[in-house]
Formats: sequence, structure tokens, C-alpha cells
Amino acid sequence: MILFSLMACTEPSMKRIDDMTKQLEQIEKKHKKTEEAFDNLVNDCVEFDEFLRNNNNPKPELQLLRAYLQQYEDERTTIVEEIKYSYSQLGDLRDDFKQGLYTESQREEYLTSEEKVVDMIEAKLDYFLDRFQKQSDFIKEVKRQ
Repeated sequence: MILFSLMACTEPSMKRIDDMTKQLEQIEKKHKKTEEAFDNLVNDCVEFDEFLRNNNNPKPELQLLRAYLQQYEDERTTIVEEIKYSYSQLGDLRDDFKQGLYTESQREEYLTSEEKVVDMIEAKLDYFLDRFQKQSDFIKEVKRQ
């Protein structure tokens, strides 16, 4: 009877862990897209810089583009580490919950904390993907002119 009630208490927690694991899988795909967009934008940046020099038309947007690229470069390793760490944390929580190591309020606290971290990682990637797309669109527009 105690085991049944313990399992009933951890069931919603396990679903939340499963949901975060799925979210992390989507984040990994988003990270791959971000890496590809970054690489493409670095190449575009080189071409764009040369294009502007040849036309003797410097643009402040190039500084913004470089700033976004540098900002992502500074965050790249951290993002990968955060993804790996979150996977590890979720695995540990799953094991601990199965063993019944925490009270319901502790489970809620740990799950809420990890959800915030996972959401933050995703928000970072969304931010960079959005900026990279806008910068790529800008470069294409300038080249057409």
C-alpha cells in the first residue's frame, strides 16, 4: 500500500521529467540549427564586409552583426554544457524520485528549478536564432540593392 501511494505521488513528477527530456531533445535540434545559422552568418559576414569595402559603403549594421556573432561565440560552450547538465540532473531526479528520497514539496522545488533552467536554455537559443535570421535577411537585402 505504501509503495502504491509513493508511485501515485511520483507519477506527475515523472511526467514532468519526461516532458523536460523531450524539451531538451527539441533544444538539441534547435542548437544544431543555431550552429548552422552561426556558421552561415560567419561566412556571410566575411562576404558582406568585402562587399561593403568594395562599394565604399560602411554600415553600422556590420558592427551589430559582429556583436551578435561574438555574443554567441561567448555562449556556445556554456549552452552545450547546460544541455548536458540538465540531462544529467533529470536522470538523477528520476532515480531519486523512484527511490522516494524527497518529499512532495522538495520534488516540486527541484522540478520547478530544472524547468526554469531548461526554459532559459531554450530562450537563449530562440534569441540567437531570431537575431541570426534577421541579420541574414538584412545581408540578403543589402546585396540585392
